[in-house]
Parts: sequence; structure tokens; C-alpha cells
Amino acid sequence: MSIIDSLKKNKILVLSGGWSAEREISLKSGSAISEALHNLEIEHTLMDLRSEDDAKLLSDDFDLAFIALHGRGGEDGFIQKILDSKKILFTGSDSTSCKTSLNKIESKKIWRDLLLPTPDFVEIVNARDPNMKLTPHLSSEEDITALNKTFVVKPANEGSSFGITIVSPGNGNLESAMICASDYDSSIIVEAFVEGRELTVSILGDEVFHPIHIKPAGDFYDFESKYSNSGTEYIKADIFDERLQEIKDYAWHAFTSLGCSKWGRELILLRTKKEIFRLLK
Repeated sequence: MSIIDSLKKNKILVLSGGWSAEREISLKSGSAISEALHNLEIEHTLMDLRSEDDAKLLSDDFDLAFIALHGRGGEDGFIQKILDSKKILFTGSDSTSCKTSLNKIESKKIWRDLLLPTPDFVEIVNARDPNMKLTPHLSSEEDITALNKTFVVKPANEGSSFGITIVSPGNGNLESAMICASDYDSSIIVEAFVEGRELTVSILGDEVFHPIHIKPAGDFYDFESKYSNSGTEYIKADIFDERLQEIKDYAWHAFTSLGCSKWGRELILLRTKKEIFRLLK
């Protein structure tokens, strides 16, 4: 029996929408998945979840859920935990791995403990609160706290480049960047800026694919560069042989070290100087 025939024997649910900042993108993802299933003549139900209460009231009368929810609620372990409780199989990693991997701070802590290369950063918890706490995670390579450095400020739990600001000498300020990031999350991260080529490495099952070089239309790979027709280019990276295998190996270790499985992707920056790469997400 083929995979398609097997899927046709299941009651399939496609979950889209959600209540995160990425709701509109999730609706588009759900529609694309639904169209693909329709073209394969696979019966399914496309559902727009609008709230946590909607998710909690999901029927358990399904065999498999294709999660097209983006950001909070869809990638943070919330919906995965609900589906587990209802004995519904679902695409992607389990709830614990999703919760860890969406959180940029926790992901980077794990990578640093395993000596996987990732930019230095400062963890800020309870931003915009009198009890705000700052914890630096610095190596001996560079001091990102120096005022003449360029750094990136972003929320710990958000996707699609929402709330991200690049602050450089004479361009932007930390206070404004922190306010922007904390609009999305009370935990934020101040990360050393790495200049270079942005690569994305896709993983499906046990296979790690050739890196794709992302050439954003704007200054960096922000929401507009990702989702608007702005001229962002996706090119097969001109990396080969030992270097290619090294990057693919690091992407796999970064992925599995967070407990992730089935499918995903890693973001890597290949530094202009010395061709050193750094794991971003």
C-alpha cells in the first residue's frame, strides 16, 4: 500500500489560523496544504482555530492532524500537548521539543552546553518590569556588550522576524529595540550580530538537504522579505565537499539536540570573515 493510499484511510485534520502574530500566514499555509491534499484526492477537514479555547474543544474524532499553525499555540508545544491527550497523531516534533525549540534563549543555552557554534547573547527576562533580570552568555571571542558593536534584539518566543531590530553605532538604540521586542514577549534576547550569508538547512526524517542561501530583498530576512513579493531570492548554496558535510552535520546536531524529529529546518549564518558559521535558529 502506498503512502497516499494509507492516508486516504485516515480522518485527517488540517489546523490553521491560530491566535499568534503569524495568524494570516498560517491561514495561507493551511489553504496550501488543503489544496495539495485535495489534488491527491485525500479527504480532510480544514479548521481555523481562533483561540486556545477552540483548541481545547477539538474533537478526538480524527486520526491525524497536519499542523499549519505558526508561532505561539502552534509551534510552542501547546497544540501538540492537546493532540496527544486526544490520541491524535500529528506532524512535526513532540510538545516538549516544540516548546524548547521555539524559545531562542533555551535553544541557544543547549547549543552552548554542547559546544555548538552560536552567537554570544544576553538573556533578558521580565523585560519592562522592575524585576527585570539580565544574564550574559558570552565566550572569549567578543564582548557584545561594548557600545561600538552591532547587535540584534528579538523576542525569545516569536517567529517570522516579528519584533526584531538590528542596532548598530549611530543607528537605533537599545531601549527602543527592547520595547519593540517586549511587545511580543516578556523574555528577549540581545545577540551578537553576525555579518555573512544566511543559510537555511531543511531536514525531513533522517535526511538533511543541501543548504539554501537566502538573499533577502531588505536589510535582513524580516517579515516583508519572507512573505511579500519583494524580490527575496532562494538559491542553492555554493558549498561543497567537506564544508558542506560539516554544515549539514551541525544542522542535524542542532535539530536533534533539542529533541526535534520528523521535519524542520535550521538557520545558519556563514560569516564573511574566515567563513565561520553560527547557528541562529
